[in-house]
Amino acid sequence: MKKLYFIAAAALFSSASFAQVVISQAYGGGGNTGAVFTHDFVELFNRGNAPVSLAGYSIQYASATGANWSKTDLPAFTLQPGQYYLVQQAQGAAGTTPLPNPDLITVAGTGPDNPGNQLAMSGTNFKLALVNGTALITGITDPTVVDALGVGTANGFEGTVAPAVSNTTSAQRNNGGCTDTNNNAADFTIAEPAPRNSGTTLNVCSLSTNQNAISGLSVYPNPVVNGNLFITSDSAAPKSVQIFDVLGKVVVKATVENQPINVSALNAGVYIVKITEEGKTATRKLVIK
Repeated sequence: MKKLYFIAAAALFSSASFAQVVISQAYGGGGNTGAVFTHDFVELFNRGNAPVSLAGYSIQYASATGANWSKTDLPAFTLQPGQYYLVQQAQGAAGTTPLPNPDLITVAGTGPDNPGNQLAMSGTNFKLALVNGTALITGITDPTVVDALGVGTANGFEGTVAPAVSNTTSAQRNNGGCTDTNNNAADFTIAEPAPRNSGTTLNVCSLSTNQNAISGLSVYPNPVVNGNLFITSDSAAPKSVQIFDVLGKVVVKATVENQPINVSALNAGVYIVKITEEGKTATRKLVIK
């Protein structure tokens, strides 16, 4: 599903060089009874192979079944491949240990005219989204959502909801943040919080295992000249499709089986298509004429 892309212009004409930023850890029990850490936090991670600027993106939060989202806008920090980014959120009354050098320290609001940028997260059940933009979303299926996590009783998640967290546990993406099968239950482990920041030793991922692993994948016609794009493979399973422009913005998002994708609204140019089928992911360069 949804990943944050930076595409080097020169690479568009050779291979699909891209970077992906994901939610790698989330903790809402900060400062609660029994907690070690004094603050909630959200940790991001660049699991791709090129730097990514976080400028213009936001982390958004809602209660497990809530429809109202709040947000933390992200600064123009360039996240290197294998690098973490730690965002400190709300503080509770308990806890003994501050977070280790957060990269971004949020502040609570003081009223309607100053809502602040701090997320007060549940210690057990919630949903999070990494969003390509700063406008509040209505749900994790919004086209600006590039990664999402739902835990416990959350009604928004990728694949299957991950187990609930607690005052003494966080949701942690497996393999140091590298694992991403678009299934929260499979991708995350619930364990003792272990926040990492931009100074943590880099954990550069190898993405070759799942990339381009869809058997018999065909993306055609390419270039597209009539506004219809077809994506087929050896499997009849549904395919989750995202199309990114050269700035990394999601411009088309769809789930298809045998029907074409209408791309007639896209300007002529070069794009990257990401296809996910049964936990396998492939990327292709796409030309629109």
